[in-house]
Amino acid sequence: MWSRLKALPPYFGGKRRLLGRIFKHVPKPGEAPFFVDAFLGGGSVSLFAKGRGYRVVSNDIALRSHIVGKALIENNHVRLAREDLTRLFVETEAEFHFMEENFARSVVTTKHARFLDTAFPVARGAEGMKKWLLLLLLIKYVLRMRPMGNFGAKTIVKQAEDKKWDEMNPNYLRDIISRNLHGHPRTVAETLRKQINAGVFSNGAQNDVHQEDVFEFLKHTEGDILYLDPPYAGTSSYETSLRALDSIIEGRMVRQAPSDFSKRDALPTLENLFAASRKFPVWVISYGNQAIGLEDLVGLVGKFKKDIISDDVPYIHLTGLSSEAHKAANREFIIVGR
Repeated sequence: MWSRLKALPPYFGGKRRLLGRIFKHVPKPGEAPFFVDAFLGGGSVSLFAKGRGYRVVSNDIALRSHIVGKALIENNHVRLAREDLTRLFVETEAEFHFMEENFARSVVTTKHARFLDTAFPVARGAEGMKKWLLLLLLIKYVLRMRPMGNFGAKTIVKQAEDKKWDEMNPNYLRDIISRNLHGHPRTVAETLRKQINAGVFSNGAQNDVHQEDVFEFLKHTEGDILYLDPPYAGTSSYETSLRALDSIIEGRMVRQAPSDFSKRDALPTLENLFAASRKFPVWVISYGNQAIGLEDLVGLVGKFKKDIISDDVPYIHLTGLSSEAHKAANREFIIVGR
């Protein structure tokens, strides 16, 4: 299963290291076969649930997450061939310079920006499941070019562009070497193609992915287990942190308002979410401790569920970028309610 998870993009809110804890108290597929993931995010929980044999229905309003779901949760058998990659390198008469004009020397080096300007229109125009697989590959490609996966680090990209290796932070230098930022785009793309193909499999169920506001999604969705991993209160919003990636995917500059879930005072929004989730027999909730404590969260869940199990786990997001104080204080809450 762990090799399959490499097909996913390295999402900074990802739950790969928590999967064992998340599923520890969850009913098995034979008892509760229908697993609903209302905030797909990077896809690790849905892909893991698919691998365990649940019928998975996932949702996320973000296009970046929807692409992951279409390529790996809905898709049971279509894989990328080497010929599919070749299409990404064939320049067309209609020239597209969005990446080079907006993100070269800041998000990626010029060489990689030019490749992405050729590749994205091809991926968007592909048919069927190949479209989603190629877009997933390009999302992973962009993230692979980012030092430590951090969109805020711009100086290091300029230094790489100008080959000023001696001026680089040693940690960043080791990281960009391991990511093959200096390599040919075809070599990088082939590595990602193999990773993605390893994550394509069938679990014998019809798995579905939606791209909706979570409250609209919950209105029409039924299931045995509901997994909730909303953006955490008091943290940097995905709309801000991943604005560059969202713009690259869309091929235009986008600016979206931060989610209400990201506000420091998010308890009212969480209560509305839980109220909209009443019909699901089992809840599994992941949540960070930046602004809301475990006691408050359990108390809120207790308004809707009588049998509650809670777990307080030391968990570090953005390991390479976090301060030692942040690492020591960072916790992840896992709550199961019935």
